[in-house]
Amino acid sequence: MASILITMSLLSKTLTFALFSMTLPSLMAVTVDSKGIQNKAIFGIAFPGENRDYIAQEKAVSSISMQHYITTSFNVLELNIVTNGSALVRIYHSRAIKPGEFQAALSDGVSAGIGAPSSIIQRPLPPKVQQMADRASGVEEALTNSTVIKDYPHATHAHTVEYRVSSRAELLELYDEIRKHWLKEPAYFEAGQIIDEEDAVDQEMKPRSLGGTLFTIEK
Repeated sequence: MASILITMSLLSKTLTFALFSMTLPSLMAVTVDSKGIQNKAIFGIAFPGENRDYIAQEKAVSSISMQHYITTSFNVLELNIVTNGSALVRIYHSRAIKPGEFQAALSDGVSAGIGAPSSIIQRPLPPKVQQMADRASGVEEALTNSTVIKDYPHATHAHTVEYRVSSRAELLELYDEIRKHWLKEPAYFEAGQIIDEEDAVDQEMKPRSLGGTLFTIEK
């Protein structure tokens, strides 16, 4: 009888752990290889799938920024990397806007006094704008989570290199890692790779370096 109770207890704990693990988000959406590129003047970002890599010179980076906005069709979180060259890098996550989300954003803009165009802010919304908002509420991920969405000919996206990622969490994590490396924030290293403080033998922190680092989106 005792053995049966012990077995049932172990099964219960295993099941509980399994269910708990299923609810946890991936903590490794982005991996950082501090020695991923031999040329220390270069850094790179690798995305899932073939031929989806970005490589640039560290010294060419002039700004890194994150912004959140909505259009009449999509809710977008966007990471921009500006370099001295002519191309802007956009890495973004987008989803179809929810019913009423576009209208709510317009209302928030009016109440905040930010002066959105009066031709758009009407009650009710202009028929074409309303149709776009309604249609977007039923949009499915018809292609893939990595498919870039471009709106030609309204926006040509000239001189823009674009990548789309599958989740907001991994985009935020990528931004956080790139930012810390560009700002050379200190970290613990072992054999040239960043490690957690509890795993560090040498307690001296050293600055991160964007150059030589490869950032990989895992999913």
